[in-house]
Amino acid sequence: MGLGNSSPRRESFDGRRDGGLSGMFPNSLDGQFSRHMGSTHKNGQFYGLGPGITSPGPIGMLPTAQSLTPPPSLDGSTNSLNMNALNSRMMSAAPGAEAKYMVRNGGLGGNVFGPTNPPFNSRMLARNSSLEKSSGRSRLLEDFRNNRYPNLQLRDLADHIVEFSQDQHGSRFIQQKLERATPTEKQMVFNEILGAAYNLMTDVFGNYVIQKFFEFGTPEQKQALAQKVRGHVLQLALQMYGCRVIQKALESIPQDQQKDVVKELDGHILKCVKDQNGNHVVQKCIECVEPVALQFIINAFQGQVFALSTHPYGCRVIQRILEHCNGEQTTSILEELHQNTEQLVQDQYGNYVVQHVLEHGRPEDKNKIILMVRGKVLNLSQHKFASNVVERCVTHASRADRALLIEEVCTYNDSALYTMMKDQYANYVVQKMIEVAETPQRKLLLQRIRPHMPALRKYTYGKHILAKLEKFMIKSSSDLGPIGAPPNGS
Repeated sequence: MGLGNSSPRRESFDGRRDGGLSGMFPNSLDGQFSRHMGSTHKNGQFYGLGPGITSPGPIGMLPTAQSLTPPPSLDGSTNSLNMNALNSRMMSAAPGAEAKYMVRNGGLGGNVFGPTNPPFNSRMLARNSSLEKSSGRSRLLEDFRNNRYPNLQLRDLADHIVEFSQDQHGSRFIQQKLERATPTEKQMVFNEILGAAYNLMTDVFGNYVIQKFFEFGTPEQKQALAQKVRGHVLQLALQMYGCRVIQKALESIPQDQQKDVVKELDGHILKCVKDQNGNHVVQKCIECVEPVALQFIINAFQGQVFALSTHPYGCRVIQRILEHCNGEQTTSILEELHQNTEQLVQDQYGNYVVQHVLEHGRPEDKNKIILMVRGKVLNLSQHKFASNVVERCVTHASRADRALLIEEVCTYNDSALYTMMKDQYANYVVQKMIEVAETPQRKLLLQRIRPHMPALRKYTYGKHILAKLEKFMIKSSSDLGPIGAPPNGS
């Protein structure tokens, strides 16, 4: 999506993304994505685990309880990075997984669990141990996929764990069993995957088995897997499935091991931040690792804050820094932001960084942004992206500053407020002003709007204004008087 003001923004969207990144926070900016970007971004989910079993998405995705991040694509669209359903029965692990899955598995196969099948026993295992030439799968896996072993247990997979981990249905089976496995069963599985750990980390289905060990494994097993990551952090961070393993590892290992992992990204931070996979790893580093160990990230950003804030992935990382790093580290970032505020508010990604400061920043940083907006409310409100920032200013300003912003458009000239009410973007700013204004400012708005009410009914955006005004007039009719044409002589 370009920076122009040609396409209207849609109504706000309250639902949340990320398979739980939803409802991330109150006052989420997803609605703005909906009306500005044409769609809300849904980050990919981990491979489906069946009823009652879930696993977080690649961003840790939280949704972190709330997020101010825009859709992660260079052209403003979301298609290239979304995790797409292979069909109605299976969600693939990531883009491109469908082809790999179909080639490897020759189709979707049957249901994992069959209702009435012959019991599994060692004699059948011996008979089925040869590879099935047509599919490349062992006979055990082939029969399992065809529902011939309904009572299969982890211990029955001896010498087949890696193969099952790299299969859609086999991976799901192992993940489910690991959550309730005995220490002996876990160790048996772990002994087999350890030697193939790196290959599994980068496999479309195998990566989830590795993640399950970071989640449910013993401290010794987690440490052993962390050792397998050592020396490969950068390659894994940039890889579609490996980046998820690194994120899960950072959530699961002790601080000293976290620092060892993060160190390997030193000198490669900008490359990672601008990568569709690596940026998630950098975000997770900032969220999980103590700030003192992240100074090399702050150093790498010196002189790059504006460029990163206007990048579809970089803007996310800047926000994570503002949320999690210490005051000294964020001060240097904010100084560069304030030097470029006017350009950032008009950028399709930079505006979200400025909004983040308005919502979560220190009062002095909010005041600097509001000071830049004052005197430009009319013009910025008509801009596709800057209008979002003006709304945030009105919402999060002090009482005195909010009054000044509202009075600016009411007294600037006779046509300013009317122009805003008809505009595809500025009308949202007027709605927000009506919503958050105190009684004196709301009376002033009504006084300026009332002469234009007949004309506003002819415009789509004008109708939104009248609906918002009527809502608040009903609540406080005794203070503001009825809505309608002005009395004679007024």
